[in-house]
Amino acid sequence: MGTQAPAIAEEERMRRDVGGLEAGFSLVEMLVALTITLIISGAMFGLLSGGQSAFRREPELTDRQQNARIAMNLIVKDVANAGIGMPAFVQTFTRSLNAPTGAPTNSENVGTDEIEILANDTSKDNEAVCNNPGNGNSVNLTLVRGDAEIPPDTPVMLLFDDGTWTFRNVVNNSTNSSGAGSCTNGGGARHVQLNVNSGVDTSGMNTPSGVCKPSGNGLGNAGAPTDCVTYNSVTTCGVSNNGCPNYGPVAGTPCCTVTSVSFGEIIHYRIRNDTSGVPVLERRSTADAAGGWRVVATGIEDLQVQYSQASAPATWIDSAPAVVANNFGTLINQVRVTVVARSEARNIQGATTSTSGKTNIRGSLTSVVAPRATLVNLANDTSAGRQWW
Repeated sequence: MGTQAPAIAEEERMRRDVGGLEAGFSLVEMLVALTITLIISGAMFGLLSGGQSAFRREPELTDRQQNARIAMNLIVKDVANAGIGMPAFVQTFTRSLNAPTGAPTNSENVGTDEIEILANDTSKDNEAVCNNPGNGNSVNLTLVRGDAEIPPDTPVMLLFDDGTWTFRNVVNNSTNSSGAGSCTNGGGARHVQLNVNSGVDTSGMNTPSGVCKPSGNGLGNAGAPTDCVTYNSVTTCGVSNNGCPNYGPVAGTPCCTVTSVSFGEIIHYRIRNDTSGVPVLERRSTADAAGGWRVVATGIEDLQVQYSQASAPATWIDSAPAVVANNFGTLINQVRVTVVARSEARNIQGATTSTSGKTNIRGSLTSVVAPRATLVNLANDTSAGRQWW
C-alpha cells in the first residue's frame, strides 16, 4: 500500500498535464482569429492609405486650382480690355488661332487654342495720319498734328482704313510741311513725319517695301487676302487693292491707307511644354517686346477659345470671325475661355488618364467675357432703332 500511493499520484499528475495540452486553441479558432486580425489590419491600412492619399491630394488640388485661376484671371482681364481706345470696327482678336500649327494637344489629343488681343491702355490718344505715300508701300507716315511727341524706338500700331492693323518701330521723326494727301499746306503748317524703315531698326518689327503687311516679328493682320467683305450689298473676297482683305469705308479706296497711329498693345497667350515636358501658359506683350514669352502659370495643359458676334450671340465660333466695317452685327460681343490645369503628381486618388496614357489630376474653369469696347460700340448703334441685348 505504501508504494502504490506514489504511483497513483504520479499517474494523476501526468493525466492533468496531457489534459492541459488538449485544452489549447483549435485550428478553426486560429483561422477565425487570423481572419479577424486581417480584417482589422486591412481596415487600418486602408484608413492610413486614404489619409496619406488625401494628405498628398489636397495640396495638389489647391495648386492645380490656383494655377487655373491665375491663368483665367489674366486672360479675362485682357479680353475685357480688347478694343479699348480703338476704332469701332478694328479686328481686335487675331483670326486663325484655333489649334494653330505648333500648339500642343490636350488630354483628348485635341490641339490647344491661342488667343491674341488688341487693346490700348488709353494713356495716349491715337494720332491721325494725313498721308501715307503709296497706300501702304512707303515707310514714311505724315501725321495731322505738328507737335506730336513720338520719340525714336517707340513701337506703334498702324491702323488701316479697312480695320486691319500692323506694328512698326519708329526709328526717327522729322517735320514735314507738305500738302500731300489730306495734310494742310501753307501758312506755316507743320506735320510730324514718322520714319519706320528697316535699315536702322533694331526691334525686328520693321520690314522693307512699306507697311501693308504684318510686322517683321509677325504682329498684325494687314495684307492677307482671306476675308470676304460686303459693302453696299456687294461681297468681295480678297481682291481689293494691294492684296488686302477688305475695301475701305468708301468703295474703291485702297485698304492699306493708314488712317491713324495708335499706342495699342498686342497680348498673346499660348500653351507650350517646358524643358521637362510640363505644359505652361505663356504670355507675350508688345508693351514688353524685349521680354518675349513669359510663363504666367504652370500645369495649364489646355486652352480653348470661342467667339460670338452681336448678330448671333447664341452661336459659338471656334476661330475669331471677321469684323466688317460699318456692320455692328459682326462685332465680337462675347468670348468663352476654358482652361484645364493638371497636377504632375502620380498615384493620387481621383486622377484621370489621357489618351496619351498619362494619369494626372485635372480640373477646368470656364468664363464668358464681354469686351467692354464692343458693348460701348453697340450702345452707339442707333440705326433702325436696333438694340443688341
